[in-house]
Amino acid sequence: MKFAIVINTYIRVNENLVDNFDHPTPLNEFEQKNTLYKTIKSINNLNIDENDELNVYIFSIAAHENTSHDNEIKEKTEKILKKLKFKYYLYTNTDIKKYREKYNSNFFSTKGYSEIRNLGFIFPTMNNEDIIIQIDDDELLRKNYIIKAKEILTKNPDKYLITAPYEKNGTIRILGKDILKSWRKNESMDKDIIRLSKTNDLKEAIFGFGGNMIIRKEFAQKMFYPLEIPRGEDFALLLASRLIYENGYEYVGIKPKDPIFKTYYSPEKDITIIHEPPYVPSKNFIFYVEKNLKRFILEWLMIKGQNKLEFEDLKKYSIYLYEMIGYEDFKSKVKKILLELKSKYDVTILEKNIFDYFDEHSKINRFEEYKKKQKEYIDLLRIL
Repeated sequence: MKFAIVINTYIRVNENLVDNFDHPTPLNEFEQKNTLYKTIKSINNLNIDENDELNVYIFSIAAHENTSHDNEIKEKTEKILKKLKFKYYLYTNTDIKKYREKYNSNFFSTKGYSEIRNLGFIFPTMNNEDIIIQIDDDELLRKNYIIKAKEILTKNPDKYLITAPYEKNGTIRILGKDILKSWRKNESMDKDIIRLSKTNDLKEAIFGFGGNMIIRKEFAQKMFYPLEIPRGEDFALLLASRLIYENGYEYVGIKPKDPIFKTYYSPEKDITIIHEPPYVPSKNFIFYVEKNLKRFILEWLMIKGQNKLEFEDLKKYSIYLYEMIGYEDFKSKVKKILLELKSKYDVTILEKNIFDYFDEHSKINRFEEYKKKQKEYIDLLRIL
């Protein structure tokens, strides 16, 4: 098997701009604050079968698609990668821009999380990798990760995407306390973790983390992360895949109930990633709420744009998503959240931003728009 590990590392180059990434490494403090070196060390310690191959793809991306510091970014990143014992491919904004111009495709973009994750599908697929493992630069792989991933995939040839947990501070549980009673984000996610981790068998689920996904190339050739998601691109992909599974897409030859588009969760210890983020992304809570409400609006609109998956169906696959977006009238739910938030914060600007965003994105059928882009994506990968 040919395995590809994809690592995204985000870099701040302008202290005066608000970053669209949670915790980018400041370029001027890269040597002191980067976490990539730990990730690379864990990859060097991986066990791999003699007949298998492992390549590493690193997207070292400056925020705001800035290209002016790419030579420095490449130089600093390569200093770390020199210690990597596997073949690697390194990309910066400049490299991606060249591909965008060459193929005249906006899928070559570093605008946000989703766009960069999609690059982690496109480039390994171009090199005909069999299995894509997507992680981030603040994560450590256990030494038998590849061995266990191969074992699971070999035993389950009809499974195309498998997610696994993060372990943080010695636990996979999501134990952070929810600030709002009307928005039990952590509690509902923890319920899923408990439910899905009771036994080691694979569970069909719309639950997982973008920093720990195991994906067959057949999936990556047909599915892409929904674009312009401010955060939570992992759940957006899993949900989009479920909607394609339920509805099919006749125009590109996808029949309803095609097993490629089912997604699964495995709690196996060997593929549980150790997560060591520099800080908690909810430090600025209003900023955190805004980004999350915007992503949930987009996910809600995806479901609203089709008729095969009901909101009630979410319960079977993700308690978390059901709690976050499982409402026929999502705008009323958002109003309740903002009303409670008012007792703790000034939400005047937030309220306007959220409802303007809701109204603007409600003008189109987001699911149908996704399918149009899906055809573009599939066509692109065919010519690469």
